Amino acid sequence: MWFAANTSITAVVTGALFIVLGNTALWSIPAIVLGNVAGGFFTSLHSAQGPRLGVPQMIQSRAQFGYLGAILPLMLALMIFLGFYATGLVLGGQALANLLHVSPRVGAILFAVLSTVLAIFGYRHIHRFSHVAAVLSGVVFLGLFVRIGFDDRIGLAFGHHAFAAAPFILGISLAASWQLTFGPYVADYSRYLPQDTPKSATIGWTFLGSVAGGSLAMGLGALVAAIGGTAFLGDQVGYLSDLGGVLSAVVLLAVIAGKLTGDTLSAYGGYMSVATIVTSLTQQTTVKPRHRTIYVVVISVAALGIALAATDTFLTSFTNFLLFLLYFMTPWSAINLVDFYWVRREQYRIEELFKARGIYGRMNRGAFIAYIVGVLIQVPFMNSSLYVGPVANWLGGAEVAWVLGLVVAGGLYYALSAKVRHHGTAEADTRPAAATAPVL
Repeated sequence: MWFAANTSITAVVTGALFIVLGNTALWSIPAIVLGNVAGGFFTSLHSAQGPRLGVPQMIQSRAQFGYLGAILPLMLALMIFLGFYATGLVLGGQALANLLHVSPRVGAILFAVLSTVLAIFGYRHIHRFSHVAAVLSGVVFLGLFVRIGFDDRIGLAFGHHAFAAAPFILGISLAASWQLTFGPYVADYSRYLPQDTPKSATIGWTFLGSVAGGSLAMGLGALVAAIGGTAFLGDQVGYLSDLGGVLSAVVLLAVIAGKLTGDTLSAYGGYMSVATIVTSLTQQTTVKPRHRTIYVVVISVAALGIALAATDTFLTSFTNFLLFLLYFMTPWSAINLVDFYWVRREQYRIEELFKARGIYGRMNRGAFIAYIVGVLIQVPFMNSSLYVGPVANWLGGAEVAWVLGLVVAGGLYYALSAKVRHHGTAEADTRPAAATAPVL
């Protein structure tokens, strides 16, 4: 599943950004691998939470932020789902447009319909489809690598050896951002595994699929951008299709399959976030199938609206989106992981996560302090088109803010959770979690 989600045209475009930002083809590859490994490590740690707790990823945030306080990270997660869904519709729509000879806007609408239908059918169908997408994308992407290897321009692209530290570090941050923004997704799909599934297996396979898929797709994007230049940047999907030659239709099918996997995950995850926010406010414990359908449709319509508005400035919008998510989601990830592994040590009362006045409270002040400080500490180090912090400017544009967000937010949350670590709550989170979660 995670290989399929990462071998998408959106990841290819992310790889192209490495060249746009000033890296050479030679130095793009290690930056891509380092960023995927760094971000994939933290994301895969979230995956182990699914079998242990048996609940959707973002509902776990109630243990850290409180029953109502968790609405904040849920809103941020919803922005992730909408953003990646929308960017997927832009690129998936281009692929459908090329395949069916329709306009990109019509292609985006058709792609939204396909994603919506698959998300409504749900979890098991998403898994089955991802098997097909993973094999097709893997074979086609490797074939494109071979095709590029025989291109006369690749030798010239690798002939440039100049190293620029700031674009290199910024590239690592972009790749890490790609992986870290999967954090709100992963336990949604590992939560049906048996509770005694070894952590090493859950973490290892998630890490391997995510890092291998992301590195493969981004590496392809960097190389294609290096040899294609403005021709690729002006029509990413069309250029890849032409690169496939007589197999251009197969390339388009691989792009569609890979992106359809990602967009379906985003539609399904968006539904999870909306349903959790609504049930937090109404204190419902179940979501009926017809309500799920409505939520998925609403998410799809919103994402489609964003996609149709952002088509003409896609690369710029996508870069800003990734950096924005990186600043605001890394503190949440750090708090969530520190709570699971070091504060409560995997011991939770699952039924209490669904009680407005349960043992986890309505608002957790310590988590909010850690989160806000984790965001603010990044400000001087930020580097985006909207704002460049003084430290980032002094470093020549190098991007290290996300590292501080992880370390400071996680460390501060750990310090502020001394009471839980030393004495536990009044109800004592000391027994293994039971699979007693209401149905979402």
